[in-house]
Amino acid sequence: MAPLAAPGGAPAAALRGELFEELLRDESHPDVLEALLVALVVRHDTRPGAAAGDRAGDAARLRGAVLRVGTALVRSTDGARRLDRCLAELARTVPGFAAHALAWYDEDPAGWRALVGAGGLRTIEDVAGPGARTPPAGTPDAERVPSAWHS
Repeated sequence: MAPLAAPGGAPAAALRGELFEELLRDESHPDVLEALLVALVVRHDTRPGAAAGDRAGDAARLRGAVLRVGTALVRSTDGARRLDRCLAELARTVPGFAAHALAWYDEDPAGWRALVGAGGLRTIEDVAGPGARTPPAGTPDAERVPSAWHS
């Protein structure tokens, strides 16, 4: 019989989801919220490879979780500064997170502007590198495919 909270198993995912909901319902201490944010991003980065569809779903779930935790954190004392610093540090230390964060920002700048300060955004942009910006849908650059010699 498999353990109830085996990594990657459905029962473990359900338990993690319940714990996440419970934490966000009642938690307001910035240390706890910051630790939760770091754990979410690091866990996402260290999970074994999955099919492309699963990775897209995982990235969407991570986006939602980061948004919810970030929103809770900015409501706490000194939370906006802490969130900005934490997102910048995660961008520097977790491979691929800067690209995710920049894409999320570009998809919904108004929503993320309330969470990511100018300094944090600059760090995320710097770490993601040139060409990492996602042009808004409907703009000429969104439909343009770079030629092979650019890669």
